[in-house]
Amino acid sequence: MSPAAESVVRKLDSLRQQWWIFTLLSSLAAAASLSLGLFLVLMLADAVFRFPQPVLLGAFLCWVAVSLGSLIWAVRRASRGHRTLEATARRVELEFPELESSLINILQLARDARQDNPAFCLAAVNQAVSRVNGVRLEETPFRRTRWERFRYCMQTSRDLLEWSGVLVTLILISIVMGMLLPNWSSAASRLLQPWQFVPSVGRVRILTVEPGNCEVFAGSAVKVTAKVSVPGGGPYSGFLFMSAEEEPERKIPMAAEKDGEEYVCTIPAVLKPLQYRLEIGDTQSSVYRIGITEVPAPQEVEVTYNYPAYMGRPSDTYRQRTLDLRAPQYSEAVLRVLPSGVVSGGRVTVDGQVLVGSVEDGGRAFVVKIPMLKDGTFTVALQNAAGLTDPNPRTNRITVVADRPPAVEILKPVRQTSASPGETIAVKVRATDDYAVGEIRLEMKVQEQSDDGTPPADGGGASADVQASADAQASPDDNDSVRLHSWTTFEGTTTVLVEHSFALEPERFHPGQTVLIRAVAADKRNLAKWGLDLRPQQTRGPWHAVKIIANEEKTAAALKDMESLRSAVFRILELQIRARATMGTLQEAAAPDPQAAAAALKEVRAKQVAVQSGTQEIAATIKDTDSAERLAIKRVLNNLAVNEMLAAVQASDVLLRASGGGEPKPYGELTSLQDRIIETLRKLLDLARQAQTELLAEAQKRPGGDLPNDVRKKLEEIQSKLQEFLEQQRKVIEASEELAKKPVEDFTEEDEQKLKELAEAEDDWSRFMAEAHSDLSKLPEQDFSSASMCQELVEIQTELKMAEDALLKKSADIAVPLEQLGYEMAEEITSNLEKWLPDTPDRERWSQEESLSDADKEAPMAELPGQLEDLIGELMEEEEDLFDEMEDVSSSAADSLDKGAGWDATDGPISNMSAKGVTGNRLPNTSEIGGRSGEGRSGKSSGEFVSDEAVGKGGRKTPSRLTADPYMQGQIKDHSKDPTGGATGGGKESGQGGQGLEGPTPPGHGPRELQRLAGKQAELRNKAEAIDAQMQVMNYHRTDMQRLIDLMAEVERDLLAGRYQ
Repeated sequence: MSPAAESVVRKLDSLRQQWWIFTLLSSLAAAASLSLGLFLVLMLADAVFRFPQPVLLGAFLCWVAVSLGSLIWAVRRASRGHRTLEATARRVELEFPELESSLINILQLARDARQDNPAFCLAAVNQAVSRVNGVRLEETPFRRTRWERFRYCMQTSRDLLEWSGVLVTLILISIVMGMLLPNWSSAASRLLQPWQFVPSVGRVRILTVEPGNCEVFAGSAVKVTAKVSVPGGGPYSGFLFMSAEEEPERKIPMAAEKDGEEYVCTIPAVLKPLQYRLEIGDTQSSVYRIGITEVPAPQEVEVTYNYPAYMGRPSDTYRQRTLDLRAPQYSEAVLRVLPSGVVSGGRVTVDGQVLVGSVEDGGRAFVVKIPMLKDGTFTVALQNAAGLTDPNPRTNRITVVADRPPAVEILKPVRQTSASPGETIAVKVRATDDYAVGEIRLEMKVQEQSDDGTPPADGGGASADVQASADAQASPDDNDSVRLHSWTTFEGTTTVLVEHSFALEPERFHPGQTVLIRAVAADKRNLAKWGLDLRPQQTRGPWHAVKIIANEEKTAAALKDMESLRSAVFRILELQIRARATMGTLQEAAAPDPQAAAAALKEVRAKQVAVQSGTQEIAATIKDTDSAERLAIKRVLNNLAVNEMLAAVQASDVLLRASGGGEPKPYGELTSLQDRIIETLRKLLDLARQAQTELLAEAQKRPGGDLPNDVRKKLEEIQSKLQEFLEQQRKVIEASEELAKKPVEDFTEEDEQKLKELAEAEDDWSRFMAEAHSDLSKLPEQDFSSASMCQELVEIQTELKMAEDALLKKSADIAVPLEQLGYEMAEEITSNLEKWLPDTPDRERWSQEESLSDADKEAPMAELPGQLEDLIGELMEEEEDLFDEMEDVSSSAADSLDKGAGWDATDGPISNMSAKGVTGNRLPNTSEIGGRSGEGRSGKSSGEFVSDEAVGKGGRKTPSRLTADPYMQGQIKDHSKDPTGGATGGGKESGQGGQGLEGPTPPGHGPRELQRLAGKQAELRNKAEAIDAQMQVMNYHRTDMQRLIDLMAEVERDLLAGRYQ
């Protein structure tokens, strides 16, 4: 589409949107005006004629119907008036006949993807655009009258302003009517609530109505008095409207007294409940009710519970409507009954027994005391001044809460546990009682192991005997138990925790025995009243068995448990790392293959769910009585499962729900959570490993006198030899550093002899390490030996052999003819092999023959993996060790290596485009090399840095070289503290500092770029202003939006003025 045609389409679309929005707003304003106008008419009619409730209900329904109809009409009209671009173009062409069908041609030809004759279509579009440019499209609706604009849904801001004026006028009319008519506001309330009686309030103000709502005896007369506020003038007529159930309303006139400020009317006899209301002048009162009462009845009761002294609980007082009682057993309830009228006496019957009470407060209260011994019922019969009582009083319930025996349990140790002689057993006991715990005892007995090796039968059983009184007979198994400790004072009352510890003295306790401990608790019950004699209740808890085992068995069990926990945590860590690795490649696969990305997201979510559930299962296996290290791991696992792991599952769900769209997904939140989970799990593994190390160290403190003499002698010989080996290696390293400062070819006979002696020394030590390793592998396994010693000896042996070969390494010049050069040119990286570091210094010089064609110098750019692999070691030589004869010759050869690349870290002159190289442990050559790579050591290189982070790995000081490389997108997180230098042309943006990089700087943003940014900022501001206009129409809070628009405009002005650099 040409720019001119696109401009016409934008104008046409803007015109279409303006017609629709103003049509919608005008329709809503018209509907609101119609609804408000009808409501004002109905209010005026009710204020003048005071409609009855049926008429008010009909008027309300009519108004609701009209309002809903108007709203539906406005919505349907707005929906019908939402034109397409083609319909809008046709309407404009009807108003401007000179356009003929130019707008339609522009729309159809510009959007036709299959154009047989593009030149003809472009000419037709340009001709149509030239016609349209001479016409002001925004003047289209003004060629029609108001009715035609309303009919064809072409309304403008002028129409909206007119309808808004109508709505404002109606509101002003309502305000004026409220000032002129005193009952205007009450008319609105009556119309909006037609289903209930709403009094009409006019000039007269009814201040109070007495007695209002009340209850009287049957046949009593009721005097109704109303106090009013009357404006200037004579008294008004007053009436009382009274109606009973299922009877028509009666109208009774009221007499005016005290100059018309008080109106009085007497109802001669009230035989049944009724309701009444008043009308004085043009004002109505609310509806009041009169009830009937015949005899005094308990209307409210004030209950005071006095508890037994042993409960240590103060008295409680409650006010309630019913007389039902509920309190602890052996309490006393004092009832203060408040009757509906004045009483002269009364009686209380409890399960056939009559209790006499007293009258207080001049007959306004009746007081009686009831003992709460058992569940039952009682009745209260009140008599009035005439001596009449209710023949059928209400039956009330008595519910007592029994005083249950205390409960006791040993929290620590568990029911079945083990310990070794000399260990201290920590005991924690919890006892609970309804009211107060009086005493706790800790009892113990020791039983020998049975002949078959099984623990005693009663050691694991539970004996929860409850002793009803202090002198109850003890169970038969208490004869040989001893009291360890007892408590009678506690910090708490109903729930108490006590702790005690005792040592398993080796002189008294031996492996094979079982120590049984249990707790006994008693409450404080002590009552001698109402013919009762009650003493404390006692409860014996179950026995807990502590099996005495040897120290070795306990350490082995603890190590086994910790190893099992480490294995479980490691499995969770491995699963989490796999999920993180899947996320690492997910973002790259999302753009080319959304279905594969969705499948990978499902896999990640399944793994995150498995990680969370597995973590919770591991935490559940750790008991509260385990070691402190295991409990610490449990707390961390629980916190991890309910926080980071749960958040990771939720983030996976969010990404899955958003996987159907084409927008980029916020993977950063999930990957950040996964990284935190991995870091925490690794710390837990370190904590478990540290606990295992402490257990092993504790085990190693045991005496080692049980070692055979030959084994001890062999270990002592190896230790002395290792000390001698360390001293000899120090001397070899010093001699090697002196020889490494000159080429091997320049060695004198003395140097050659010295080098030979060093090689022989390394060979001798290599044979010794092999023999020591062989001898140690034949030794019996001991629980105090270091399991890593054999592996360390093997490593030393291998390194010695490598050092021997490196001492005899000579410089070599490797010339590679063009015929021997095989290009792989891999377009896709499919394999990643293991990598090994070089075991010798750099002594080769590569000379590669140049290719005769340029085709071999361009390697394909294969898609790189999400994460690079690197291998780095300590440098095997310093910069001054290198010589010109070992420097590679720069070559233009380039390749994209895949299969077999990166197996061994070697140098060479071929540039690689697959980023498969590693850092290694050799210093870079001074020759130029190119390609794509992650971070390595600094040297003469050019190409693309494909990693996203740099930490600084050292290397060679390199001068700056200006190349024609372009500037690339992307920013590098540079954490390097190495000296800057060696810059080439182009590249990616990195960190900044005080010194700066050597080389050309990126181009700055010119005026054209600032103008483009200002245009983008203007578009954002226009969108914000459109949203602000909609918020204004909907009467939303828009202070923050206006402040935001002002800030956008300020930024736009600064961009245009060139203040941003």
